[in-house]
Amino acid sequence: MACAACSVYPFMVGLVTYFAVLGLLVIITFAVLKFLGEWRGRHPEEGESNLLMPQYHIDKIETTSYGTYNQQDPEFGNGSSSKCWELYDANICVICYDEQRNCFFVPCGHSATCFICAQRIFYEENRNCPVCRRFIGKIRKLFTSYFHN
Repeated sequence: MACAACSVYPFMVGLVTYFAVLGLLVIITFAVLKFLGEWRGRHPEEGESNLLMPQYHIDKIETTSYGTYNQQDPEFGNGSSSKCWELYDANICVICYDEQRNCFFVPCGHSATCFICAQRIFYEENRNCPVCRRFIGKIRKLFTSYFHN
């Protein structure tokens, strides 16, 4: 007759070995992930940069506000009235051409319509952005301030 302790002993050894190997694998996995995370932080991939936008674009954004232009900027010429109308048209809803663009679509981020037209598109069956045709998950309102001199 075999003793009860003799049959439990191999089971306990197997259980302890299983947890030891499992723990070792978890430690190795965390060490590899930590190493990869530190390596990516020190070595940016080729073609990547720290800034999302080049510095000259950031400076330009800081000196002008949305819907205005810098008169010295060669891109806008001498500030003729046709350029002013182009700026006005750039802020008008592409659907109704009556209201200002005052919302954007999530996840694509396009701001092409007024909130009323955006709601009409959102509650339609297809719910696609009029610019990129991506599915619209949400609509968010834009709040802008206009500075008059």
